[in-house]
Amino acid sequence: NMNDKLKGNNTVNHNIDLLYQFNLSDKNSLKIFNKSTRDITNLNVLKCIRSGVIVLEKFVIHEEYYEKNIHYTDEFKGNTETVEGLIESKPLEDDIRRFESYKELIKGSEILDFGCGRGGFIQLSKKISKRSVGLELNIKNREYLNNIGVQCVNTLSELNDDKFDLITLNHVFEHLNDPINILVELQKYLKDDGIIIIEVPHARDLLLETFNLESFKNFTLWSEHLILHTRKSLETFATNSGLQLKNIEGFQRYQISNHFNWLLNGQPSGHEIFHNLNNDDFHKHYEKLLDSIDQTDTLIGYFSKKI
Repeated sequence: NMNDKLKGNNTVNHNIDLLYQFNLSDKNSLKIFNKSTRDITNLNVLKCIRSGVIVLEKFVIHEEYYEKNIHYTDEFKGNTETVEGLIESKPLEDDIRRFESYKELIKGSEILDFGCGRGGFIQLSKKISKRSVGLELNIKNREYLNNIGVQCVNTLSELNDDKFDLITLNHVFEHLNDPINILVELQKYLKDDGIIIIEVPHARDLLLETFNLESFKNFTLWSEHLILHTRKSLETFATNSGLQLKNIEGFQRYQISNHFNWLLNGQPSGHEIFHNLNNDDFHKHYEKLLDSIDQTDTLIGYFSKKI
């Protein structure tokens, strides 16, 4: 599978050019943060000492990878591929959470989920939206969705002049090597009063920022994640594409039980192993604490068109 990624596409990570262009980083501010990702042993991961952004030195994924890669199609398992093998995760929980949080925006609206994967989120939103469409590069995922009656396209041009009230990018933006042009393009499909929601992993995750944990770095840093954003970089990228910031919120996907297992054993899945410590009320307080120091594991940005 690794060889699938590396068919000679050792090219520039354009996110670095953008960091320079938007004055978030300079040649001297990017320092080596880790010498490998979880799937590739000799790929430098850089961290900017000015902006806090974490970025891959190179872009190594060739074009067909997302179209054909099997780990994007495993039935709802959302397997995490590491040097040591596969780890299962549960993407459906995130789909349900997003559906619940954006319910008011979804009701009676036209929705486009850009990079929809197996389409869990649009299958849920379809029940209350006027229309829900997915865009997905992976052929198997696309066929699966169209077969169960969920419209899923391969390119934006297939949407003709359709306009949407809500466009979501759920853990997609950090995969893009051309993020600004894609946001510019997406705005052509956004109604004037529409909203774009971008959810990304956070460069200032507690396990990276406070604990600088080797085991977590070796697990979470990945050849597909070209950039891990901070609040400022996410806002800067979006506003430089012509969008206007409404709000960026810190969100914590994983409970403290997950952090305990990282700190204790250097391993994921603590939220399952120590599940008796999971408590929704406590989690809300923990999330609030992490948000107050800007070290949640996730950022969710809400943007609108500049009118």
